[in-house]
Amino acid sequence: MAFLKKIFLNLSAQERKFFFVSLALFVIALATETAFAIHDHSVFVPIRGGSYHEGFVGQPIALNPIVSNNPIDQEMSALLFTRLGNLLSGYDVSRDGKSYTLNLKENLLWSDGQPLTSDDVVFTIHTIQNPMSNSPLAKNWQGVAVARVSQLQTKLTLPSSYAFFPDNFLNLPVIPQHSYGSIPVENFRLSSYNLEPVGNGPYVFKSFSKRKDGFITTYHLVMNKNYAGAKPYITDFYFDFFQSTKDLLAALTTHDVNAYGTAAPLPFDASQMKGLVVERIPTPNYYAVFFNETSNPFLKDKSLREALIEAVDQQAIVQDALGGNATPVYGPHLTFQNGTIAPGNPTSNPTDAASRIAAFKAAHQRETIALTLSVPDAPFLKKVADDITRAWTNAGIDSVNIQTFNPNDLSDTTVSARSYDALLFGNVFQNQDDLFPFWHSSQRAYPGYNLALYANQNVDTAIETARETQNDTTRAAAIKEATSRITNDAPALFLFSLPYTYVHTPSLHGFSTKPITVPAGRFANADQWYTAQVRVIR
Repeated sequence: MAFLKKIFLNLSAQERKFFFVSLALFVIALATETAFAIHDHSVFVPIRGGSYHEGFVGQPIALNPIVSNNPIDQEMSALLFTRLGNLLSGYDVSRDGKSYTLNLKENLLWSDGQPLTSDDVVFTIHTIQNPMSNSPLAKNWQGVAVARVSQLQTKLTLPSSYAFFPDNFLNLPVIPQHSYGSIPVENFRLSSYNLEPVGNGPYVFKSFSKRKDGFITTYHLVMNKNYAGAKPYITDFYFDFFQSTKDLLAALTTHDVNAYGTAAPLPFDASQMKGLVVERIPTPNYYAVFFNETSNPFLKDKSLREALIEAVDQQAIVQDALGGNATPVYGPHLTFQNGTIAPGNPTSNPTDAASRIAAFKAAHQRETIALTLSVPDAPFLKKVADDITRAWTNAGIDSVNIQTFNPNDLSDTTVSARSYDALLFGNVFQNQDDLFPFWHSSQRAYPGYNLALYANQNVDTAIETARETQNDTTRAAAIKEATSRITNDAPALFLFSLPYTYVHTPSLHGFSTKPITVPAGRFANADQWYTAQVRVIR
């Protein structure tokens, strides 16, 4: 050391300067090389901790997923109540496809430590079937007999084979009998469990805050230690409530909330907001214009309906009215390829549409054709209606009257009374292969959703075959036949499918963009979400 010191003292000022510069460069190079080595031989891994805030416009009413139809309740309940499929070790199906035996996992617990058994499953289904519950799930359980076999087994018996029935019980939220069993069904909504539920999901209720006027501002959920699945990484999950979209977006801009989701197009330009990630999740839905032949005699003519279909360019509507944030749809059946909706065959041909409309006028000695297009009162749908109106008038329709209605107004009879010439509306599938709710002739009357009042016996038979068969090949052939016949009969102008859009801050990791059926489905893997992470050497 003394020898090195002597050498250093004999250096000139310029040599000492060169020495320090070289030493600095060596240290920088060493640090850089070390950083690269750590980067190449390490990875970030999630750790438990952190908090997350999701924003809603509106209020929770009843955090009971089998009696509340409030979208906010349904989405929050997805974190508080896991689906029955996650509680099963498996299930058995009888040879005739009419009976299912469900096997619960052992040692399941509710968030308050009480055992979760087949009694809870039976109680849940009986509650759904009770007319006094007004359950939004009631249609899924009509005619189903449920019986307790043992503490861990439940038997479900159907009046006839239904191939899509597993969707009903695998996605069933189960509620605790020990909480609700002594409460009359009609009083469920008065129970304190509505806002402070005992659940079985990855999270459990801890507290909520509200203003003096009763407006709930924040819900705080924490990890459920009794959850049967993987324990979530995020330890504190908050739902923040706002009175307007404007207020929520202001909080999102400042990152006071971490996320916002919508099944409609975003009410803002996400590209103009820094520090946000936009996720678009495919869902089995489509919007279409359904023609009502019983309301307007012009629409009885298949050639005119085909002309109205050919006049519209779905891709142009997606770009113009929806900013490109949708997928064009050309038929009644959706298929998914690699997590996205498979493209169909475009139907637009404005030139042919104009010729057909001119021929229709000549054949019926009509100088003018007038139509009324009924549209839910939503800004993006009114833009779509304007584009459709423009396309129809360009093709020769003389008058298109757009009428808007409030779909949430129970006194409005537009849909229930089928009082429309043409209806711009959306269909949401529980299972994209089940065409029954929307195209079987038995669903023409309200509350069915055959909005075109479509009836074709061959289609009915094909739909029933697809529902009843346990053979995948037979089902696929039946769906193909039904789809082909419906498309050929031209009962509707199919338009587009909207994704569920979820906007969040970059701190969220582990989010899945796999297709979901309902908005609450985005929480299916919430136990894998994380905001805290550390780098470890591989």
